[in-house]
Amino acid sequence: MSMLERDYVLRAIQQLARAIGRIVGLKRAGKLDEALEEVRVTADGIFGKVRSSLDAIDPQSAARLLASPEKIEAYAMLTAEEASIRELMGDAARTRRGERRALELYLEAVALGLEISDDAHAAIAKLRRKVDESGLTS
Repeated sequence: MSMLERDYVLRAIQQLARAIGRIVGLKRAGKLDEALEEVRVTADGIFGKVRSSLDAIDPQSAARLLASPEKIEAYAMLTAEEASIRELMGDAARTRRGERRALELYLEAVALGLEISDDAHAAIAKLRRKVDESGLTS
């Protein structure tokens, strides 16, 4: 990875960490519409013009397009956050679709042989439980 790529990844990780803090705070305050907007703004900021394509394609293609474990994890994390907000809003169908998509993104990073973080491994376990409980296993 070049120095420029590394700097980009570090900035994106810092941006994501700050955004997740804001999203969690908004969720706790019951400001769910604002939390969803923060997810959208953060994803647009990290992924730019590619973001709309990521949302339109299957998780496997999205993971391949993103290519790096950091980018895949960031996208999966934002997808899972959106699902958790939808759950608080009582939107069961969108919650389950989001959880499944986030899980598939994380698992695709593993299938691609990428080294993922301990946080990603924990997210996989949590999402697997939720997907299993919802009866949407493959």
